[in-house]
Amino acid sequence: MGEIRELVREAHAFNSKLISVPRLLILASLEDLGLDGAAYRELKAGLEMEDGLLYSNLKALEETGYLEEKDVKLGNKEMASYHITDEGKEALNSARAWFEKI
Repeated sequence: MGEIRELVREAHAFNSKLISVPRLLILASLEDLGLDGAAYRELKAGLEMEDGLLYSNLKALEETGYLEEKDVKLGNKEMASYHITDEGKEALNSARAWFEKI
């Protein structure tokens, strides 16, 4: 019973904006890609998410400081590119550790 109480206490410490499957997938993907990050369309295709779902989750993660958006120019086109921040990596690692305990 003590282990369950500890898991519950730790769960309350998580930012509720992180614990969602789309947000975890976005952060894990960006972590895997490193500093280069990914363009919106790459994330959409790779994660197979609809525009509304992807956009709202990217914005929520950006507001928490877990990812950053930057504009990049590719040829004549400007597009948004996203990369995970150090804070985002820490949050993702904390979530992984917590899930492993379960």
